[in-house]
Amino acid sequence: MTARTIPDVFIIESLKTKEEQHNKEGEIIYRSLRMSGKMPIYHYVRTKRELEHFIAAFEKSRYRYLHISCHGNIDTFATTFDVLDDAEMVSVLGSAIDKKRLFLSTCLAATSPFAAKLFKETGCISVAGPSGKIDFDDSAVLWTAFYHMMFKANPDLMKHGVVKMNLARAALMLNEEVRFFLPTPARKPLLTTLPPKEKRVEEDDL
Repeated sequence: MTARTIPDVFIIESLKTKEEQHNKEGEIIYRSLRMSGKMPIYHYVRTKRELEHFIAAFEKSRYRYLHISCHGNIDTFATTFDVLDDAEMVSVLGSAIDKKRLFLSTCLAATSPFAAKLFKETGCISVAGPSGKIDFDDSAVLWTAFYHMMFKANPDLMKHGVVKMNLARAALMLNEEVRFFLPTPARKPLLTTLPPKEKRVEEDDL
């Protein structure tokens, strides 16, 4: 019999050393979730080894949602002292992300190639993250708003359609763009870009 998962958020964060005092958006999200009556778990890491340790802790926790806050680029994820490419990150996530959702608070790393590797190698049921570069303050507001809307609607369940709706709402509020990937039956990544293009505010409109 499969162990029941817990509908809560496990946050892992890593920043550059000069940013650690003032830019921990993961801590802000953690405090906001506590205010909403949830029981999030937060860990700060500096190395790949520590990341591996707390991914294992995430798996043992049976928490359903993994939120990773770190610097990223196309094809890479960074801890304070190490850089992981897409394949390394997928390997670190491994079985820990099976039947779970992954939320990436990173710049540029939520790509179709990463989602393809993730869905091929793991049983992850969705991955979301900003399309481009995003400032710390915008990221903190986006994810805080998203989780608040999700758990206010239903504290025990995230459905694909509601995830898309609230990602779009949070992104539209900040004029940001978020990518949301679901696996097809063949485990290929199906991308939805949020909010829909017709709802975005262009610079010429401001």
